[in-house]
Order: sequence, then C-alpha cells, then structure tokens
Amino acid sequence: MRIFNRSGTLFIGGVAASLFLIGCQSTQSSRVEEVEEAPVASPPVEVVTEVPSEQDIVRSGDAEMRELEEDLLLRKKTGDEKARSLKAIAKRLNAKLERFPEEKEWKLSKEGRTLVLKENSRIAFLDGIKVFLDRSLKKSGAYWSLGESDEKIILEPVFGVSATVSQVSTVVIDPGHGGSQDGTKNESLGVLEKEMTLDVSLRLSEHLEKAGFKVVLTRYDDRLVGLDDRAKMANGLKADLFVSVHFNAALNKEAKGLETYLLTPAGEPSSSSSEPGGDVVAYPGNRFDAANFELAYRIQSSLLERLGREDRGVKKARFRVLKSLDCPGVLAECGFVSNRDEGLLVSTAGYRERVAQALADAILEYAKSSKEES
Repeated sequence: MRIFNRSGTLFIGGVAASLFLIGCQSTQSSRVEEVEEAPVASPPVEVVTEVPSEQDIVRSGDAEMRELEEDLLLRKKTGDEKARSLKAIAKRLNAKLERFPEEKEWKLSKEGRTLVLKENSRIAFLDGIKVFLDRSLKKSGAYWSLGESDEKIILEPVFGVSATVSQVSTVVIDPGHGGSQDGTKNESLGVLEKEMTLDVSLRLSEHLEKAGFKVVLTRYDDRLVGLDDRAKMANGLKADLFVSVHFNAALNKEAKGLETYLLTPAGEPSSSSSEPGGDVVAYPGNRFDAANFELAYRIQSSLLERLGREDRGVKKARFRVLKSLDCPGVLAECGFVSNRDEGLLVSTAGYRERVAQALADAILEYAKSSKEES
C-alpha cells in the first residue's frame, strides 16, 4: 500500500489504484493522479501566460486530434481564455438566468433542467447532481463569466444542442485491478477491491447482454491487465462505450459516497487541482469530452438514485486508461470500502447487484438518447 498527503489529509491507495479508476482518485480518496503524466514522447507543459511551441504538443495523425490541438494553440497565442459572460450565454441559449445574492448563487433553467452555479467556485449542481467545473464562476469586469470548456461541454448540451452521442452496440466493462494488484481493501471485512469490481462487472455484463448489447470485459478472472492493454482492447473491438468499475478507500474512515470520473479536457485543471491551467496535450479520449460528461452524469445520477449514498460529484482526471480511448469512457467509484458502514454494504451481494443495475440503467439511458438523436 502507498500513502499520499494532499492539503494536509492523508490518502491510501494500492499501486493498482492507478488502474483506470486507477486507483480511484478523489479529493479525499486514496487515488492520487499518479498517472496524470503526458506520454513519454513529450512531457506536459505548465499552462501559464506563455504560448506553447509546436514541439510542446504531441502531434497526432488523426485529423480530429490535429484540429483539437490547433484550436488549443490558437487560444494560447491570442492569450484569450475565452471566458464568457453568463448573461450572454443564457441569452444565446434562450435559458432563464436568475441570481440569488444572499446565497451567492446563479441559476440557469430551461425546459425542466436546472444548473445552479456558485460564485468563485468550481462546484455546480445540474438537476441536483454535483458536478465539478473546469473553471470557477468568476467576476470579470462587470460580468460573471464561465470558461469556454464548461460552456461547450455542459451548458450547450444541456440548454442548447445535445451532445453528439454515437449509437451504442458494443460496451467494454473494465473491472479495476486484478492479479497481484488488489486495489483498496478492508482487512477486517475481508474485502478486496479487485474481487468486488469483477463481481459487479459480471453482473453488469449479464444485464446489458439481456438488453441486446455486445459486452466484453477486460478480464474475466483474477489476472493483471495493463492499463494500456485495457484501452487497446476497447479500441480493437471498436467499442462504443468504456466503463471502468472501482471502489474507493481513504485513511479518513469517515470518507464515503459515490463519484464518477471523465477525462479532463485539454488545457484544463483536473478536479483535484487548484492550479489555473493543466496539461495542454489533447489526448484521443478528448475527442469525446461532451459525450464523456453525458455518460458520467447519467452514471452518477443513476448510482445515487439506486444506492442513496453521498454525492461526491462528477469529476475529471487524466487517468491513463481513459486517455487513449477511441470511444466515450468513464470511471465509476462505487463506494468506500474503508468506511465502516459503506464497506459493509460493498461486502454484500445485494449492494453489488444494485450497483450493477444502476450502471446498466445509465448505459441504457445513454444509448436511448443516441437513438433519439439519429
């Protein structure tokens, strides 16, 4: 086991914790973004006021990737973060905008959907579900503004044009850890994360197959599968979705709840970081930023509805297993085995069945939305 310290709080995680949910990272979780490194071919560049050179960007042969990278370079050259006025965004999307000065909150609403934003905070609530923004809602001159990525990935799909969601027929389920990598554990309960994730994944596979999907697991037994091999398997199968299943742990035994991760957009800080910038590399998985958010949001909402546990939010991290995917992908943290009550729940077959049902419900809803758009 390895121990980390973040902002004065200790975290614990297995080496395997870097496996996709990789070690299932959270602000108080055992998973620190150890693998949040750029590919060896080119180290990540700190986003400051300088303009990154072309050599700082890992170039891709994929046309979509080149377009992402060129757009990012252009933004840096102009020195424009493209923070948008909240009022201007609301007007363009024809959404109602209200401010609540005492609570220091803003609310956008349209056709039954609501987004509550907190001033000077990256935390927002979309239809009651906690989501982490890339940038804080900040006052810029006379206006309150949001970052461009939040506008494109959250506001536009919710209040404007829906995110482009490809039809779903093949789903790859990734049981976290395995083999020599146990993941998190609760020794007093005899709970090993690698066993819990496999059990949930097998149950989930059964539900999805009954619904007519082709389902493949990255492992069907207790074996070690490399992070890169997991993504390669999904890409080789031309998967339409990738879902990695994990459970959490922390030295703080009071830590509990559910959280779902998507890949951090290029140039933005991950949810665990307070830095104003981030890795400027646009990874293959970033081609699906809006779809990644849509899938993560549906999974987080479904888990909360089925399990009734604490909402730790839809978060972003540069987990290695998500970077090279050729399809939308997320990592779901389905409870803390280190918490006495939640660990006991995780150890029961009934809880794990509800987790599997919640994940299946979310995937079915996501797939349904793709058919409605086609």
